[in-house]
Amino acid sequence: MSDTSIHIGHGLPTKPFPKMDPEVEPYWAGAREGKVVLPYCADCSDYFWYPRGFCPRCGGTSIEWRDSAGTGTLFSYSVPRRSFGLWKDHAPFIVAWVTLDEGITLATNLMDVDLDSVEIGMRVRPVFEQDDPEDAPVLRYVPA
Repeated sequence: MSDTSIHIGHGLPTKPFPKMDPEVEPYWAGAREGKVVLPYCADCSDYFWYPRGFCPRCGGTSIEWRDSAGTGTLFSYSVPRRSFGLWKDHAPFIVAWVTLDEGITLATNLMDVDLDSVEIGMRVRPVFEQDDPEDAPVLRYVPA
């Protein structure tokens, strides 16, 4: 059972589903269920990010899609205090780089945390967020 969930209308912008690339459908299928599904290269035996149909390290196409708890640690972060476009009414917010337990680092947002309590190395867990059920579930993080 996953600790991941889908939050509807939490507050940060989301957007409609992108045109679906069949090579990454396993990621989106998992996201729709609130599950983190990571691409794993069977050719070089390692995870990679972002989801795509080939390994960026070795060029291999033997991609497996593996369920993950999605948990990790906060590697780094930035706090934009002013923004524009879809994000203009949401500043300040946290742009985070999270290193998953599988070893890959991804860019995301950290939510549901006081700005003064954010610390490099803190444990985090995934949530998927949507403004509307028809939107693409966006992978974001909260403190573990």
